[in-house]
Amino acid sequence: MSLLAATRRVLRPSAFASSSRAFATSVESTAPPAAAPVRRAVAKTSTPTPKPLTLPPAPTKTPKPSVFDEFVHVPLQTFYPQGASVQVGNEPLLVPLPATVFNIASRPTLLHKIIVAHRASLRQGTASTKNRSEVNYSGKKIRPQKGTGRARLGSRGSPMLVGGGRAFGPRPKGPNGWKLKINHKERQLGTRVALSEKWRAGKLAVIDKAGLEVPKTRLLHEQIVKREWEEALFIATAGQSDEARQAFVLAAQNIPGVKVVTDINKLSVYDIVKGKRVIMELDSVDDVIARADPLNPLLELDEYEDGEYEEISQEELEAFLAENGDILEQLQRGAVPGQLSA
Repeated sequence: MSLLAATRRVLRPSAFASSSRAFATSVESTAPPAAAPVRRAVAKTSTPTPKPLTLPPAPTKTPKPSVFDEFVHVPLQTFYPQGASVQVGNEPLLVPLPATVFNIASRPTLLHKIIVAHRASLRQGTASTKNRSEVNYSGKKIRPQKGTGRARLGSRGSPMLVGGGRAFGPRPKGPNGWKLKINHKERQLGTRVALSEKWRAGKLAVIDKAGLEVPKTRLLHEQIVKREWEEALFIATAGQSDEARQAFVLAAQNIPGVKVVTDINKLSVYDIVKGKRVIMELDSVDDVIARADPLNPLLELDEYEDGEYEEISQEELEAFLAENGDILEQLQRGAVPGQLSA
């Protein structure tokens, strides 16, 4: 190696860099350690900002009953002008209805099943078509099987030809051919669900009596339009039909969309759902409950049998209301019998 090459290798930059790093390391190791800086704690004097106090909104209306309430209430309305008074002071009487019938959970699939079965039962089952043996044509073969060069054909009533019989067409099934089975308990549950939907929508009403003095369609139509009860279902099934109810039924027959049920056994889920409103007569409430829930315990609370009720006059009723008006008002406000004050 020449002297010039050896000098270049000794004096190369990398050699100077490594030697300088080694010298710096030795100096740092011999120097005393530097003292750590002292940090002084400064107390913060900022006051915490208080959180704004949020209050629940004030109720604007009476809360809806929950599923745990035993009864729901519907105000009693006057429909028959000669009926009894339905007010205590300035407040209307409230009719308690069992929540197990008028406030149960919604079951749209069950309602759909019952309505489809009901509409299917309305079909007469008389649809019919003629097959190839019933059409009025000869059974003779149209042309020879071979030799014409055309397609082979048989009877003139073949479904392939225009005017021939219908293949797999509808056949008469009779009135029970389209009938679908619905269990008895399903129908009762569907009735309760339909009534509950009407009550939750505010389309359930109770009137004192469904009656008219004279069977005039115009008079009944005026009252229905005034109350916005078009296309309503009236349930008047209690007791024997008197002249006032007969007049009401005759007048309602000429109003389209209005239906009156006088036989509780003919009350169907389809009629309840179809009607925009359900109007029950006060004396028919027990019949509706028995139709929807025959095992309801409220039906067993009646200690009197048919014919054992004592009829009172209008004067006696007004005197009773005047004496016990305060107690009735307390009951309407939700007081229990143990909290009543004389």
